[in-house]
Amino acid sequence: MQQDLHQSEDTAGSIVQEHAAVELNWSEIDCVFLDMDGTLLDLNYDNHVWNDLVPQAYADKIGINIALAQQKLLAHMREIHGSIEFYSFDYWTEYTGIDLIATHRQATDLVAYRPGALAFLRWLQGTDRHTVIATNAHPHSINVKDAHTNICAEVDAVVSSHAYGAPKEARAFWQALLQEHPYPAERCLFIDDNEPVLDAAADYGIAHLLVVARPDSERPRKTQLHYPSFDDFTEICPAILPDSADDAAADA
Repeated sequence: MQQDLHQSEDTAGSIVQEHAAVELNWSEIDCVFLDMDGTLLDLNYDNHVWNDLVPQAYADKIGINIALAQQKLLAHMREIHGSIEFYSFDYWTEYTGIDLIATHRQATDLVAYRPGALAFLRWLQGTDRHTVIATNAHPHSINVKDAHTNICAEVDAVVSSHAYGAPKEARAFWQALLQEHPYPAERCLFIDDNEPVLDAAADYGIAHLLVVARPDSERPRKTQLHYPSFDDFTEICPAILPDSADDAAADA
């Protein structure tokens, strides 16, 4: 439910492209900012947790059926969408009265890297580029996923928007991020599956922007995207061969 709201957002006034070709000049990129859920990790996990497990736990907690629980949760998500509370484990724990960490741990077998993501991270490690996971995920969510993927060790830094008190949709996030990681915006690459977040990055001046076309492996590839899009990281990094990407995923 939470992630579906993100995916339904559109970008008014932009030029829509069915599938824009990805062309990156890596000599122009010194810093790579990467979203986590739906970009590096399969969004299938988060969609299952928020669409199925959280509503079921909430329904059990207050004694209603799951359909009504889904309706109530979605209505409130729409009310606070775009705020830092929308992404907060603490907020949703207080609102629902359920143990969100325990609920997230019920489906950790679904926590997995997206195609080519781990190989891409390890390729970046062999370059001089600075790598940062920039995510709206709450620290508790990051910890649950890191325990199953060791993803935090694959980058130079991990930044949750909760550390700044502003979501990635807000200009304040980008100002704080570039202060903490002071690279010229025109030499930064940012990859996300959420186009409103990419809009905020563009507004701040991040020059190189890509959108993930299929963040959830169980759902179709998205079309009508406003940024150059890709699915497998081998599409944007020729140095990664499909075989090496498969080997890296097997090692995870």
